[in-house]
Amino acid sequence: MSKPELLILDDEKEVLNALNRVLRKDFELHLYSDPHEAIAFFENSPVPLVISDMRMPIMDGATFLSRITELNPKSKRFLLTGHADINLTVTAVNEGKISHYFAKPWDNFELISELKLAYELYTTEVKSKRLLKQNIEKNTELSLLNSSLELEINKSNEKLEQLSFKEAKSFVRLKNTFSTFINLNAEIISLHTMDTSKHNFRVASHARSIAEKMACDNLTVFQIYIAGLLYETGKLSIAQSLLSTPIEHLNQQERTSYNSFYGKGATLLEKVKELANVANIIKHIPEHYNGLGVPERLSQEDIPLGSRIISVVATFDNLVLGRQTQLPTSLVEAKHRIEELANKVFDPQVINLYFDLLDTRPAAKEGTIEYPANIAQLKEGDVLTQDLNNGNMLPLLTKGVIVESHHIEKLTELEIEHNSVFTLFIAPRN
Repeated sequence: MSKPELLILDDEKEVLNALNRVLRKDFELHLYSDPHEAIAFFENSPVPLVISDMRMPIMDGATFLSRITELNPKSKRFLLTGHADINLTVTAVNEGKISHYFAKPWDNFELISELKLAYELYTTEVKSKRLLKQNIEKNTELSLLNSSLELEINKSNEKLEQLSFKEAKSFVRLKNTFSTFINLNAEIISLHTMDTSKHNFRVASHARSIAEKMACDNLTVFQIYIAGLLYETGKLSIAQSLLSTPIEHLNQQERTSYNSFYGKGATLLEKVKELANVANIIKHIPEHYNGLGVPERLSQEDIPLGSRIISVVATFDNLVLGRQTQLPTSLVEAKHRIEELANKVFDPQVINLYFDLLDTRPAAKEGTIEYPANIAQLKEGDVLTQDLNNGNMLPLLTKGVIVESHHIEKLTELEIEHNSVFTLFIAPRN
């Protein structure tokens, strides 16, 4: 399958080189530093994706992308912008000349993800347009058999085209707004729970991948992903002093109060009609596979699939983060503890699929994903997705570092010296 074509305009060669390194694996790139040359190329080859720097001497990015819009309105257009250009960027967004903007320095994972999503939207729009055109052509052929129907058919197709465009545009806008709202709430939850590791985003992406492995339909996969992002909503009603204590160190009264967050979160979310199924998933996360859990003592297949998936993923991630115990648990020990509860608390099929996911570390079909790793699982060439800090919150390795043998050796020495376990987060394997 050919790679999506992407035109990039930036007057700085260093930026073009950096973008080339990041994007050449996933996209067929056309790199330009002169806007007139880029426009001349685009006139002959209107590629689906275009990125432009905002501040350039010959022509600013908003003007360039406006010209691109005139040549091909279907193209998906992006700006690279610095903080000083934010007012110009907002103007460009409001005028509809760009699809998205990336602040410098950009995040590689976000950049690739947004571009892939935009290309999917572009191909969907093109396909819909083509099918509509085919439908119009067939209707026109039929109309020749009865000339009296020709005018009515043409009018109907025109109305259909206008309606389809408006509905598609409204749906995309609504979906983007909904996703922004969900992500904002997930960030608020992370702030309240004092989590800096992106726990709920990781739980959501892992749960989504498992649901995909189980051949769930797209709606179910999406609902499970949202439930992973928002499953800790009820913790907003719990004091941070309680949240900062490892779960296994809570007394019975504290644990009862703590475990109430599932029900509280479900009650809050079910007020939004579109989140009713998400709320139901969250409500039943504390159910046990053997039927001895809460709130309704459901068992096995009666427990919603999303609840069974998130129960395993969230517990595992809490173990490796040290939220379940006083100190982080190694991946090997965390797996052992999960396996001990198979058929009792957790669904054994979900456990097997999740452990396979952790071992193989595949890329996500949609969005981004990262995986936890201890030193024993590290390999040369692995890429860190988060900073690795020591006990004093000083960075030992920074986000984006490519792991080399001397890193593994040094971290191994530090683990032995301090009798600790380092948990790193790394990108999917190629």
